[in-house]
Amino acid sequence: MQQSDQVQYDLPSNSSELMLQISQCHNLMLLDKAYEILQFYMTRHNQDKDNFPINKDLFHEIQTFHKEATFLKQQLSDNKDWIHDCNTQYFQMSYKFIPNSSNVALKFESVMKLPIINACALIYQTELFNNWVPFCKVSKALKTPGLGHKICYIMMDLPVLSNREAYIRGYGVDKLEQSKSFLICCQTIHHDKEYQTLHQINTTQTNCVQVEINFFAVEVTLVNAGEFVMKSVANLDPKMKFIPQTVMNFLMKKIGKFMYERFCKLAQNIKGTQWEKAIQEQPQFYEHVRKRFEQYLSKY
Repeated sequence: MQQSDQVQYDLPSNSSELMLQISQCHNLMLLDKAYEILQFYMTRHNQDKDNFPINKDLFHEIQTFHKEATFLKQQLSDNKDWIHDCNTQYFQMSYKFIPNSSNVALKFESVMKLPIINACALIYQTELFNNWVPFCKVSKALKTPGLGHKICYIMMDLPVLSNREAYIRGYGVDKLEQSKSFLICCQTIHHDKEYQTLHQINTTQTNCVQVEINFFAVEVTLVNAGEFVMKSVANLDPKMKFIPQTVMNFLMKKIGKFMYERFCKLAQNIKGTQWEKAIQEQPQFYEHVRKRFEQYLSKY
């Protein structure tokens, strides 16, 4: 089905109302809808982006996020040159050698039989990463520009080596209507000065080595109320050029498998934990996500 068949919007003529409608879609993680409204309006009114009657920062962010999300969906589906390392009935891990690069590329796919909201809490509560992510000494949520949009800081305390840090932008994309999935997109913002200025983030406050997360994505596809498929792909530069790539891939695979096992164990039951408390303290986000999942499952 072509986009012109999919999108038929009765758009407000008032620019402030149009901006509110687009902003609401974006804030509710309906990125595809926000992007489609932008494109539909521009086509209908024969406008270019420089003359678009909404906030330029919002316009740029929607365009950027949509481009990134499209790219990450492609990366999650890409199977070229990946080497399978661990393959069981419920879990598969792969890695890829990247020629002439110190980057590490990992991918995993797993069928998970555990509460979806628990899994969301472990991912969304970035300030609790130091409770389950290996070597994570400090984790902070710096800002929350939107319901599913966060800027966070993490610092890794590695044995023998200097500490590593990362300032990360992460956002969710509700693709339940398009591909029965929910997508989480992340990357570091160390070189995105425009984004740093917009959100008033200073990434030069410490002397740690800054890890570059070129991209990291998690896709959750619902099967039923207690089962979902989780896919993840990561491409990062840990700034360890002195370690041979074969050794680095081996270490990252070990860390990745440990994280997966730790994640599954914690997400099985969060009763009485900090994650349960976080869910209770942030009902706007978790109730919205819960309702979206319930709406989707009621259709199938």
